Amino acid sequence: MRALRGLRSQLALAFALVFGLALGLAGLYQYRQVGQVLHQADDARLRARAYQLLEQVDVSGPVPALALPGRHERARVVAEGPSYARRELFHSPGFGGGLAGLGRPWRGVRVQRTAYDASGWPVRISLELAHPAAPLTADLRRVRLGLWAALAGSLALAAGLAAGLGWWVLRPLRRISRQAGRIGAAPGAERLPEPATGDEVQELAQTLNRMLDRLQAGAELQDNFLAAAAHELRTPLAVVQAGLAVTRQDPALPAHLQAPLAVQAEEVQRLSRLVDDFLLVSRLRAGALPLHRQPLALDELVLAVADRLLPRFRAAGRPLHLAIDEQVADYTVAGDADKLTTVLLNLLENALRHAPPGREVRVQLSREEATGWYRVAVANPIQHSLGDLSRLTTAYYQAEVLSEGAGLGLWLSNRLAELHGAPLALSEAEGEFVASLRLPPG
Repeated sequence: MRALRGLRSQLALAFALVFGLALGLAGLYQYRQVGQVLHQADDARLRARAYQLLEQVDVSGPVPALALPGRHERARVVAEGPSYARRELFHSPGFGGGLAGLGRPWRGVRVQRTAYDASGWPVRISLELAHPAAPLTADLRRVRLGLWAALAGSLALAAGLAAGLGWWVLRPLRRISRQAGRIGAAPGAERLPEPATGDEVQELAQTLNRMLDRLQAGAELQDNFLAAAAHELRTPLAVVQAGLAVTRQDPALPAHLQAPLAVQAEEVQRLSRLVDDFLLVSRLRAGALPLHRQPLALDELVLAVADRLLPRFRAAGRPLHLAIDEQVADYTVAGDADKLTTVLLNLLENALRHAPPGREVRVQLSREEATGWYRVAVANPIQHSLGDLSRLTTAYYQAEVLSEGAGLGLWLSNRLAELHGAPLALSEAEGEFVASLRLPPG
């Protein structure tokens, strides 16, 4: 889902940026057009006012007559003619220089007309009128604020629409992602949904389904090979193991051959266990491993497995400590004795393999007070952190590359534990690794 959210966010961001850029350019053009209209309207009002004042200027009498500008206006009137020397008839305070001396806070225009004096001579009258630019500036500021508000609202709306559209468009991808998560690492007959959209999403689903088909075919080929190889190897290994057992019991066997034959018998037994693991792998992946549940005493099973491996622990110099909670009166569970034996053997052998020499391996059998389930915990010291513990239950994964085994022990144990009700619980704390098998009461 994180990828989908990221893709949806990227879509919303791209859509908002493109939409915002287009809207920004459109807003800039609109602002310039509105500004031009406001300037023209202000110039027209100012010019009309100037002509109104100019029409009231009269130079036909002995004393020129004219109308005074308003409170927030500044004016300057100049007359000039053949019989009328150029002179300034009027100027507002601070407006002696006319429009040439205006600052930015003012806007002005110049208008002219021809009048006649008392002798009938033409007189050209010029009027310069200015008023404050603050109202126009305020109007332009309101336009800018309105455009910015519209841009922000449009961007928010565009982002919301893009997010909603992305959620709608990515629905097939979310369904594919959820289905792929359910399929997991071991593809079976289940496949991804293929939406009939005729686009890239349908093509992606079809491509992934073809890949799943190839993975399933490869997994089936591998499982068939493992099953066939395991079946073919079990008989000759059993013959070799029986022959070694008979040879070792021969009274005429020289003493110096006892030790080599014991090593060979141990290696043959290890190979037999490995072949059995391969057979279990193929049957587990094929879903053809039935459980023969029956009531059994879990404490007796744990004790029998510990006794079986105790000589190997002693030979390796690693003490094995078994603790059974005696306050629990009954440890009866419903399970497959052979499968649970395999789980416990794998857990103890894993602890034996990875515990440092001379360090103790502990096995504790108890009952959980909260759930009533039984718990078998196998704890062994470790020399360094194992990192991501979820990898330990992956097939063929080995925490130590040079260690013995094929990396199937914990994977097989976890799958068999799942068949009995719950996966293995793995934990690491204070230099100790603990693998726990949890079983419901029988």
